[in-house]
Amino acid sequence: MQDAQWDIIIAGSGLSGFTMAVECARRPFFQDKKILLLDRDAKTKNDRTWCFWATDEEAASLPPVVFRTWDSCLFFGNNFESVLNITPYRYRMIRGLDFYNWAKTTLDQYPHIHRVYANITGLNAQSGEVFTDQGNFKGQIILNSALTPVPLLPEASQLYPHPPLSPIRNPQSPIPNPQSAIPNPQSAIRNPQSPSYTFLLQHFKGYLIETPDPAFDPAVVTFMDYRLEQKGETRFVYVLPFSSKQALIEFTVFSPDLCPAEEYDAELNRYIHEFLEIRDFRVLESEFGVIPMTDFPFSPAAESKVIHIGTAGGFVKASSGYAFKRTQRKLLAFAGDWEKNGVPDPSLLRSSWRYRFYDSVMLRVLKENAVGGKEFFTGLFQKLPPSLVFRFLDEDSTFADDIQLLSAPPTWPFFKTALKQIPVLPKI
Repeated sequence: MQDAQWDIIIAGSGLSGFTMAVECARRPFFQDKKILLLDRDAKTKNDRTWCFWATDEEAASLPPVVFRTWDSCLFFGNNFESVLNITPYRYRMIRGLDFYNWAKTTLDQYPHIHRVYANITGLNAQSGEVFTDQGNFKGQIILNSALTPVPLLPEASQLYPHPPLSPIRNPQSPIPNPQSAIPNPQSAIRNPQSPSYTFLLQHFKGYLIETPDPAFDPAVVTFMDYRLEQKGETRFVYVLPFSSKQALIEFTVFSPDLCPAEEYDAELNRYIHEFLEIRDFRVLESEFGVIPMTDFPFSPAAESKVIHIGTAGGFVKASSGYAFKRTQRKLLAFAGDWEKNGVPDPSLLRSSWRYRFYDSVMLRVLKENAVGGKEFFTGLFQKLPPSLVFRFLDEDSTFADDIQLLSAPPTWPFFKTALKQIPVLPKI
């Protein structure tokens, strides 16, 4: 099969790869195309949880795999506690395995889309080749969500054995990116903590716990709880109740490096004991994940035959880590335009410069702890309607909304950080 010429190769079958494959399956324009979906993993485990807010109208266009929905969000901040009124949104959760199973079942109905399990080791944009441990594959267009020009995630370890993204390491299989502000991406690999760009990690560990007696309000999600000791970082817990006796509890950190493995368990157990006041529980499942948060200028477009999608294309919201609804919106618009005009337009996949600017400043503020995440998000939700904050994070806000938002957190640290970012801002 590796000798065949493919019209479209989708390298990576995570959120963005599966979403794009399903769009190619459903749309008449792609029915006569030979499409290959490559990934090292068969996606048979519930390896992640996606959460997002959406109106009922927005949710109707998303995959029908929402596991739980909540109308109210509880927020604990800096001397501030509130049940947030998030109307017209509802907070929603999707289990990774439910999404994977839905996507695979959908794709099984379309014989023009083929799946191959292989470890992706490199790409060549000029020749349209994808290099794998099962041979090389050639395509007219490659949609890449597997490799990035700079390392974004920690190396594999006992704590984090299977990072889903790999940096380019083979100089014979580059992914050139002419819009990048770093002329030689390999230099960024040698020094990812470049002073020009901010690189943070959002890392988290979660327990799905069950209690013998009712302990949770299944109608209210704890959106952010900042009552933890911050330790010079941004640290919070969120709680997703499935019933009065079951909930997923996630300890989350924004920082440049991972914590020691035992710290995640210690913080989770302390939160369950001290803040939830639960003494008797059992852990049904656990999960660990890392989301890159950076203003590095990933562009969806690369030279010749490669288009970057997903994290490799900058789909993850740099200042918050949210990705599910953003990915759906970007790829549905991209696929629809491709079908309409006959050619793909990568520019549709990139956020506007205005939001990239906001994210860049916010990331540097968090990294330098000029304003802690605890103080920043408390300021937003204490002073502004949650719907306005959510519109801003969805990149749907108006300029008037932005003025309100910029006046909510401590303004002076953000202004000083924006001045420091002036050399970077034209490049993001």
